Amino acid sequence: MRPKDSVSYAAAIVAAGLLATAPSRLSAQASQTAPKSSDNEECRGNGCAAAPDAPVAESDAGPPAKPYDWKASFREYKVGKVPRLADGHPDMQGIWSRTTLVPMERPRNQDKKEIDAATAAKLENEAQQKQFDLRTEPTDTPPGEKTTDAYNTFWRDGYWFKVPMSSLRTSQVVDPSTGRLPPLTLAARVRQNRAAELDNRRATSYEDRPMSSRCIQRPGTPGPAFNGSGPGGQESTLEIIQGADTVLVRGESLVSQVIYMDARPRPPADVHLQLGSARGHWEGDTLIVEYTNFPGADGGRRHLTARYKLLDANHLLFGYTSDEPGTRTKPYSVEFVLWKLTDQEQLVEYACHEGNVGLEFTLSAARAKDREEAAEEGK
Repeated sequence: MRPKDSVSYAAAIVAAGLLATAPSRLSAQASQTAPKSSDNEECRGNGCAAAPDAPVAESDAGPPAKPYDWKASFREYKVGKVPRLADGHPDMQGIWSRTTLVPMERPRNQDKKEIDAATAAKLENEAQQKQFDLRTEPTDTPPGEKTTDAYNTFWRDGYWFKVPMSSLRTSQVVDPSTGRLPPLTLAARVRQNRAAELDNRRATSYEDRPMSSRCIQRPGTPGPAFNGSGPGGQESTLEIIQGADTVLVRGESLVSQVIYMDARPRPPADVHLQLGSARGHWEGDTLIVEYTNFPGADGGRRHLTARYKLLDANHLLFGYTSDEPGTRTKPYSVEFVLWKLTDQEQLVEYACHEGNVGLEFTLSAARAKDREEAAEEGK
């Protein structure tokens, strides 16, 4: 949840008649769409549903019409007045949200690269109303029913503010030109199936629980690189701090990236770091960050190039090109716009472990299940 003071927000909502009021000041900030050219087509963001008569895209791995040119692509975004540091570089410091209605991949029945501003505004309103109507996040309950055994929408993005169409694009993926990720390699599919199998089977002991049970590491923790997230997400903010020799990107949930700007040598090739080794430099007003030395059996072959360009005081264009030979059949590139939380002075505390009874309840429930099974066997 993004607001600094949930109590005051809740009081305002109740006084206005149970969510019948207009969005807060934070909502107004979120709905500022970074200006771009437009076409007249609809895409429902991270829950995309384009016009039914739109033709189907060629294929996920279809070759782009021309090689991806990040400079040309970045020039398509309108740049306003950019605040600067004493050294002349853009001042990107502050708290940023990566929430957006722009989906990661373009819907298969969508052939437009962009939508128009009126459609974007309509989708923002619909997405927030959906969060109002949902109120709670279903877990194992039947479709349409509600549950109270999980984080409900009070704690999730899109309830207190509108998740914006932070650009008018119909996908965050910009290369391949289909707007869809290249297929996974066979090895990656095997890893994915194995991970799903481990995640869905019953744990054999307390040591078999994931680290997220102890709030040590969250699945899908952003960076590097991070993608835009839609309504219903959480922990979607990050802070950027710029120094003379480093740039720090602090994620809301435990992880921070240190980008070295002093041309220091990289670690040896046999050194693998959790977030890779980051080295940055400026090309004009764009911060370019090259990542190597990733962990894993295939980490040595992975290469990531991230790019940050400040569009104005409240919008930050982020893009990256990822080459993962052991995971995707070809490199791909992503772009989306982050928006600044101008009324938030620091990251929300990641107070995951305070009062965390997840593991305790997991173990006690397992023992109760054991007793039930033993009782059944004794009949």
